[in-house]
Amino acid sequence: MNNSLLLAIDDSGREVILMGKGIGFNKSIGHHLKSEDIEKVFVLKDRSISKNIIRLASEIDSTYFELAKQVIDYAIETYGMVLMEHIYLGLTDHLSFAVKRYKEGIFIQNFYTQTLLRFNPKEYQVGLYALQLVREQLQVDLPQDEAGSIAFHFINAQKNNSYSTDDQTIFETVKGILDIVKYNFSIVYNEDGIGYTRFLTHLRLFAQRLVDGSQDLYDYEDSFYTHVIESCPMEYECVKKIEIFIQEKFNSRLSRQEEMYLTVHIHRILEEYSQQNRK
Repeated sequence: MNNSLLLAIDDSGREVILMGKGIGFNKSIGHHLKSEDIEKVFVLKDRSISKNIIRLASEIDSTYFELAKQVIDYAIETYGMVLMEHIYLGLTDHLSFAVKRYKEGIFIQNFYTQTLLRFNPKEYQVGLYALQLVREQLQVDLPQDEAGSIAFHFINAQKNNSYSTDDQTIFETVKGILDIVKYNFSIVYNEDGIGYTRFLTHLRLFAQRLVDGSQDLYDYEDSFYTHVIESCPMEYECVKKIEIFIQEKFNSRLSRQEEMYLTVHIHRILEEYSQQNRK
C-alpha cells in the first residue's frame, strides 16, 4: 500500500493490514514477513476501517502514518492510555491536513487550550509531543493551538479513560457553556485574561456540583440578584440559554444565585473582550 503499510494474509488466513517503518519497501506478492518487522496489526473485522486505511494510504505520504504511530506509542508508553484503533486513522489524517493547512497559510485557533491544560494535561502533553516530532522530522513549526486539536483525538479514543467518566462529563459541560457564550455574543476568548480564568474556574466547580448532584437549588432572597439581572439583560438572556442546556444534559435547573454568578462572569468576559478590541 505504501512504505509503511501492507495488505497481507496472516497464518490463520485472515486478511490484515500491517504497519511498520519501511515494511512495504521492496516487497512483492508472496513475500513472507518476519514478526520483528511488524509494529502494528489491524485485523480487518470492520470493513469501514480497512477501506479508510486503504483510502488514506493512496492519498497520504507514509511519513504521516509513521509520525502518528510514534505519537500513539508515546501516549501508550508514557501515560498508559488504552486507545481504540480508529485513532491511527484520525491522527494520521489530522497531521497530514494540519501540515497542508500550515503550508497554505491557513490557521485555525483552538479556543480551549487553557481548558485542556487544566482538565486533560496528559492528552495535551501528547499533542505537544506531536508538534515536536513534526518540527524535527518535517521542519514544519505548527502553532501551539494545534496541540489542543491533537489532544481531542486522544480524549475521544481512550477505552479505559485515565480520567473518570465524571471528568469527561465536566469537560463537556464546561465546553458546552463556553460555546453558548462564545456564539451568542460572537466573541473570541482572551484565554490569558483574568475574567476568562475566573469564569473557567467557576464553570469547573459548577459542573462538578451538577455531576455530584450537590447543587443548592434553594432560591435565596437577594436584592443584588435583582440589580444584576436588571443591569445586564443581554447577559441574563444568555444565561437562560445555558439553563436550557443544563436542563437537557442534567435534568436540572439553575438557582437564582447561580444565574446571578453566571451573569456577572459573562459581563466581565464581555468587558474584557471590549477592552481587548479597543487596544
